[in-house]
Amino acid sequence: MGASSCKFVKRWTPPNTCGMYDGIWCIRYHPETNQLGFTILDTRTNQWRIEIRNRNRLTTVWKTVLPISHGDSEISPLPNGEWLAINSFGIRLVQVANQKLKAAVEYERELRNAIVVNNFYFVIRSKTTLEFHQLKRSK
Repeated sequence: MGASSCKFVKRWTPPNTCGMYDGIWCIRYHPETNQLGFTILDTRTNQWRIEIRNRNRLTTVWKTVLPISHGDSEISPLPNGEWLAINSFGIRLVQVANQKLKAAVEYERELRNAIVVNNFYFVIRSKTTLEFHQLKRSK
């Protein structure tokens, strides 16, 4: 087997990653803020939260509870330092801005995941479709 094209840099373990009863589900990088976003489930309460952390030290910058009661939770970075939380296997989309919930909407179909494309569109994969949405631009 040949040499790997990547180099191991650092390993993080609990309690730096999450608590004893927590499970990290999704990790994403926000290029505008240079931070990592996590969705974490507290298995004692079945409560989802989003945590934004420093990319280099993994320290928590801020966190907030997500209004997701079943299914899983993924995130995608949005323009202006915001985040989109997706209730995968559910129907809720949650926009998080300035360290708090900005909007939560119920979607027409069961969601799987979503991504942002060039800060102009977000693409949702539902159970049966791929759907493109144009992001509203701030004036």
